[in-house]
Amino acid sequence: MTDLIFHRAEKYIKEDLDYYFAGDRDIHSQVKPGQNIYSFTPESAHLEINYQDGKIGQLFYPFAPATVERIYIGISFPLFANSWGAAFLRHLMTLVKPKGCVVLPVYPEIQAAEKNFWSRSILENIFISRSRWKGMSNIWAENDGVMSMRIGRRMPPEINSNANYLLRQGSQSSIERHIYQQQNSHVVDDFLSLHQSHWHMMQKTAIIERIIQDTFGRKSAVNITHLGDVDNAYLATELILSPYVNIEQANADYPESSRETENLIAYHQRQLHGKLRLLSDRVLPQQQHVITAINYFSEVEQTQQEQSLQQLWQQLTDNGLLIVHECGPNTLSVERIKKLLSQFGEPIYYSSLVASQHHPDEVISHYSSLIEEELAEENATQQQVFWVLQKSVA
Repeated sequence: MTDLIFHRAEKYIKEDLDYYFAGDRDIHSQVKPGQNIYSFTPESAHLEINYQDGKIGQLFYPFAPATVERIYIGISFPLFANSWGAAFLRHLMTLVKPKGCVVLPVYPEIQAAEKNFWSRSILENIFISRSRWKGMSNIWAENDGVMSMRIGRRMPPEINSNANYLLRQGSQSSIERHIYQQQNSHVVDDFLSLHQSHWHMMQKTAIIERIIQDTFGRKSAVNITHLGDVDNAYLATELILSPYVNIEQANADYPESSRETENLIAYHQRQLHGKLRLLSDRVLPQQQHVITAINYFSEVEQTQQEQSLQQLWQQLTDNGLLIVHECGPNTLSVERIKKLLSQFGEPIYYSSLVASQHHPDEVISHYSSLIEEELAEENATQQQVFWVLQKSVA
């Protein structure tokens, strides 16, 4: 039997496995994995998969369809309840054998909403359960905190997301990059670089999507500009495709042309409806509801940071949001970020681990005790959080 499990990183493997092997959660062994279950993480570089080699595989290894018995989502794995997460789950359902399943942790409704994680009702709303037609359901409640998914009578509907491009075209895009760079690159390095770029941007997108929801809701039209990260087009595209926010126009900092970005945009051309604009000259559009600055100020000379911030602030509408996130190698200190932002008001901050706002002296719960400890530390130190500052009405 071939069982796989996905983890956030190597250090979470034991806790993730304990969650599924624990007898108190799975009394009748309905979803208990086999002893030879094989672990995968997003940061692993191991692609020569042999299920008996005792190594940790790369998450985006190109599995053949219908070749795996069961796939488990570890409690540490950051799979958000949004379009990217849904498209990823739908893809996993095609990898398991007809009698196999995808097993994942689900949270109680209120906790799931707090962190933008999966609950039973969210799964059923997206993947259509037995109540919608006669026949085998796609969703099965196995026991407390665990559900399983398999293709029932009908394949779940297609979900618009960058995940589809990555999972279908990622390998081809890596080969294309290797061909054009010739001897200057290795196809495995190109594969890892592309997939890990998407993975990191997926997590940032989930947090920013939640920030927009908390301020503007799902229906209010939003103009947004993304500055800083080289992969901003990934972020802009995913938000446009999302049904959970209403992006009217998205602008993405785009200093250098990229074949991967051009291919991604071409793949989604029909769904983007001309809403994406690439900024090669960093001329900022006016009347923006949201401006994100991801690793942006760390690339600006310190003497110019206040002036740059002032320029961004002027482009925001009343009640607009400035979102600042520093996580690069030359990241600004927490003190420096606070000093910059305090000129315009008192910022709030969101976690980079779950899609939740932090509040002083309040702990965000999590099934993983390791991540719960990290959430408490993140709240205390405010390192690598998402800073949010709202422009008050003049």
